[in-house]
Amino acid sequence: MGLEDRHPDILQNIEFAIVNVYRADPELRDNDVIKALDALISHTQRLAMGRESTTPDLPRPSEAVFGAVAGILDFRSEMDEEDEEQETQKRRPSFSRALRKTTKEDIYLACLRKIHKSAKRWNRERGERGYLDFVSNYIL
Repeated sequence: MGLEDRHPDILQNIEFAIVNVYRADPELRDNDVIKALDALISHTQRLAMGRESTTPDLPRPSEAVFGAVAGILDFRSEMDEEDEEQETQKRRPSFSRALRKTTKEDIYLACLRKIHKSAKRWNRERGERGYLDFVSNYIL
């Protein structure tokens, strides 16, 4: 079981954001989503390394997807930080590198990569809106 499989809530949040953009703009194509996911993966990797990350220069449809997904991940990060503060107070400190805690960026990257892989697969199998049509059936 991969890291992303233990966080179906995050996968669903990301796909919900993508489907909302698709419903607002029915001209959105899988390639727009794939470009946005590529940019989101790079953006999240830079943040995980402690580097500054700027909003990438994307075409308008991809920019809308990027903004929606980044917004949902930022919201989750704020909520996760509140939960982490409470949990840290209960936990004893750990000094072993082997016990390195999985970061929220690790989880977000795993989820973004899984959705990216799915989008590419459904696009290849069902055409320019294969992923969007597939995923929109499962998001209310």
